[in-house]
Amino acid sequence: MEMYKYYNQNFDKDDMYFWLCQMARQFDSAVVVINPAKDNVIDFVNHVFTRMTEYSDLELIGRKLNILHGPLTDVLNEEAIQECIENGLSFKTSSFHYRKNGSVFWNEVTILPLKDLNGVLQYCLLMMNDVTDTMNVETLVELEKAVFFSLEKGDSIDYVLGEICNHVKETFRKQCYCTILLLNENRKVKNIHGDLSKILKESDYQAFFIGSENRDYASSFDKHATFIKNIKTTKYYEEFKSLIDEKNIVSYWSQPIFNKEEEIIGLFMIYSDQEMDPQATDYKLINNIAPIITLAVNYYKQKNAIHSLAFFDSATGLSNFEGFKTKMMNQWDANRDDGYVYIVEPGEYQKIVDLYGRKGGDEILKKIATRLQSVLSSHEIHVARYTNSAIIIASKLKIRELQFKQSELDQLIFEPYCIDKKEVFVTLKVGTSKFCQETSIHQAIRQADTALSNALKSVGTVIKKFEVEQVETVAKEMNVLANIAMGLRKNEFVPMLQPKVDIQTGEIDSFEALARWISPKLGFVSPALFIPVAENTGNITKIDRAIFKKVLEWQKRRKDADLTMYQVSVNISPSHFYHPTFVENSIEIIEKYGIDPKYIKFEITESIELDNVRRAKKIINDLKEYGIATSIDDFGVGYSSLSYLRELPFEEIKIDKSFVDNLADPRMNAVIRTIIHLSRNLNMRCVAEGIETEEQHKELQQLGCNSGQGYYYYKPMPLQEVDELLQRNPAVH
Repeated sequence: MEMYKYYNQNFDKDDMYFWLCQMARQFDSAVVVINPAKDNVIDFVNHVFTRMTEYSDLELIGRKLNILHGPLTDVLNEEAIQECIENGLSFKTSSFHYRKNGSVFWNEVTILPLKDLNGVLQYCLLMMNDVTDTMNVETLVELEKAVFFSLEKGDSIDYVLGEICNHVKETFRKQCYCTILLLNENRKVKNIHGDLSKILKESDYQAFFIGSENRDYASSFDKHATFIKNIKTTKYYEEFKSLIDEKNIVSYWSQPIFNKEEEIIGLFMIYSDQEMDPQATDYKLINNIAPIITLAVNYYKQKNAIHSLAFFDSATGLSNFEGFKTKMMNQWDANRDDGYVYIVEPGEYQKIVDLYGRKGGDEILKKIATRLQSVLSSHEIHVARYTNSAIIIASKLKIRELQFKQSELDQLIFEPYCIDKKEVFVTLKVGTSKFCQETSIHQAIRQADTALSNALKSVGTVIKKFEVEQVETVAKEMNVLANIAMGLRKNEFVPMLQPKVDIQTGEIDSFEALARWISPKLGFVSPALFIPVAENTGNITKIDRAIFKKVLEWQKRRKDADLTMYQVSVNISPSHFYHPTFVENSIEIIEKYGIDPKYIKFEITESIELDNVRRAKKIINDLKEYGIATSIDDFGVGYSSLSYLRELPFEEIKIDKSFVDNLADPRMNAVIRTIIHLSRNLNMRCVAEGIETEEQHKELQQLGCNSGQGYYYYKPMPLQEVDELLQRNPAVH
């Protein structure tokens, strides 16, 4: 666009020049008048231009615009400016120009050609403005966009911070190098990014922490940027002469990087092999770069924190199960490598939690994991926390292939662990399974978990390998669990009575009620299957009560029919026995059916948790006071039977079948003889369970055992068959 054409032919070129100079002196922008007739040299500059470039008008008049050029000036852009001047074309652009002192600035140049009425170019008026601040702001906006894009894309922090350094170098248009140092929580340099990342040694770091006499990283920063035009003229040169000379450092600028708490987390540095005198725009740019770096650092810090929450267990420092699965999928499952999964749980975990709290439980898992990692350090393994009470390990080797020194094995299994300054001994329960092309890692973990359930039922430190039968057992248990509530609602649980026989006379003196479940859907369900499931799910008390009520109903029918009454022993589970209202509820039910309490006996298994002997003694005494007898079942299986007998007022001892099975063994025979003798001294009846042969009957008869129970005499029978038996042979009582 031609801005000026003169229509008054009397207005000559000299008048035009005078008018232009007068006008230019009034402008707030820098103005340059170019004379095409003098080979396009500068004919006039206003005071704004001299102030902007720091050249005097005498230094500029007669010179060309290339006086403003420097090493990083865009040559093509300058050629376009010159071409427009020569051809009298309007043009607007931004150029990277140099002042007299060598400092740089972004110069917005607008070319306005001045022609006469004939279209002949007379002068070119160049309007100029220092737009460095604007360009820097635009650069910062572009940088922020680029950083956000990289963060969203998932680029590494090294890449993002490196790009920030590159962006700054391009913005400065100076021969310089940019580097970012990041500090850890202890104010020690943890990472270096940018130009120096590959050439700077850790021993060199402190040379860049200029600003304090104290060289300790924790106190060597202040909160102000450092600008040194020539470091070789400062006291730091002598201190770090070899490094400065080696890296050819002349100018050095730095800006501390802060977090939102105003704590220094790093340092942004610019250095050059030439002198650089910072301008006001440089101060602003350096100051505005730091928050962008902080943004990137905080993003990665938060990302790492989220990653840590997602994939690590904060209580133990181990990978959590999600982290374990991710690593397995990325490293092993992707390569289809064969390997083994081991799930390890201390058998005493719950007791440790009871004594030392959850923190103690976390600590024992952490210490077990540490010992395992130490013992298996020569093998490729991955250890993680699996559940609250277990850790999980993946290895390419099976147990027998893992090479342990005996001392390491002893340390792992037999050495105590220190929890809360106390020694704790544990047993390790281990479930294991193999993963391969046919069995995925997820399947192997599920199988190892099943094997662990089996291991937890065993005594001592034990390793259980997954077997298909375990799945079948679990499936049965789950099927039982799914139907047990329905079975209770439909009264499918019934008592089968097995007579207790006076060994000396052969007469029936009482019965034991054994719970049986005959389900229309499942058929006959073994007590060995449904009782553990009922105990684990809290249904055992309901089954106890169902059997108890049906026994009382049977006794009431006999009472109402004026038939002979027999005492019936009813099994009571540990959770039922310790229920706060067990005694009151039992008495209430007995009174509801109007049965004399002497016809009821509660059998309490010796495996019951009788840790609180005082409480157990009170319950037994309350029952005895009402007239209900008690019996200790499975005697000899527990670990402290003798102490129980001395403290607890049971009226009957039942010798476990496992003893009777080995009655022919002289040592076992001696044990049974001792139990019978002990019961006699404590005024207790003695009942031997599981008698199946005449030899066992005669031997127990000779030893003086009071009663016997087993298939040798009678099998468990439905109530109707019991009635028929008693009716056929009324003399059995």
